[in-house]
Amino acid sequence: MNLLASPRLAGRFADMSGLPCTNLRVSSLNLSRQSLLRTLSSDVTGSRISTRCFSSSRRNNNQPTTKEIPPTPSLPDQVRLLMRRVPYPVAIITSTDPSELNNPTRAFRGMTVSSFNTVTLRPDPIISFNVRRPSETLTALQSSGRFLVHLLAADQAPASLARDFSRGNHNLSIASGESEFEFVPHMPTLSTSTSTSTPTGGEGAEVSSTETSKPQPSPAPLPLPLLRRKPTPETKESDVSFPFVFECLLHPQNVTVADHTIVVGRVIRALSPDGRHGGMNAETNTPFSADELCLTYANTHFWTMGTEI
Repeated sequence: MNLLASPRLAGRFADMSGLPCTNLRVSSLNLSRQSLLRTLSSDVTGSRISTRCFSSSRRNNNQPTTKEIPPTPSLPDQVRLLMRRVPYPVAIITSTDPSELNNPTRAFRGMTVSSFNTVTLRPDPIISFNVRRPSETLTALQSSGRFLVHLLAADQAPASLARDFSRGNHNLSIASGESEFEFVPHMPTLSTSTSTSTPTGGEGAEVSSTETSKPQPSPAPLPLPLLRRKPTPETKESDVSFPFVFECLLHPQNVTVADHTIVVGRVIRALSPDGRHGGMNAETNTPFSADELCLTYANTHFWTMGTEI
């Protein structure tokens, strides 16, 4: 760091024994930087106690400043910040609230989750995701026993829709008609197969009686809200904002942990608008390319997948 002399900079050299202080104008001294520092560092002869002080228009600007050490984050904050580095799949869960029988479209509920995952594939495919309570969508799917899981394409429009659904059902642009997406009623698949899983709870988890009882879908199930982009002349025929959708029945085993519920569902149907099944093209048997992989979320942003390693 270079020392810069200024005509306005003044030094004060004082003796604590009571001798008067002498004002030094730096601009009037013909001293080199080393000589100036030696002069300001020398003792006063005959003084019992000697000290040096150097002042300018701002007092004590030569005093060392103590660097504040930021406090250590709590363990929950540490985990939260570290897990921002981990990409998660983005899914929009939709369901229908049975209490709105007179107006099914008003009964449509939806939420964005980044905790979607598969639990097992056999004998039945089972999926799971976490929901923070309270949640209108959680109430709807627990009451109806049915829901849809939409996986999103890695594009700007689906990402904006996911952010919209993360703000709650009362703030949806899709409900006011301002969104470029819309709900389409989907008639649920009738399924008679049952699950033989028995509910268990691990340490720190509790399974309530209402969540372990087998959900009873209504004999005439209400239509489920299926998301799609509004058809317009500008819409490309190849546009697939939702590469696939899982239609699910609520599984008997749903676990409550603190302020979250781990929802478990059984997939009874896979909807794929582009005609593909699994990771292959049904006609050419060609794997998906990187730009066809689904939307992910990490570090508070949405991402597309990168290069294969």
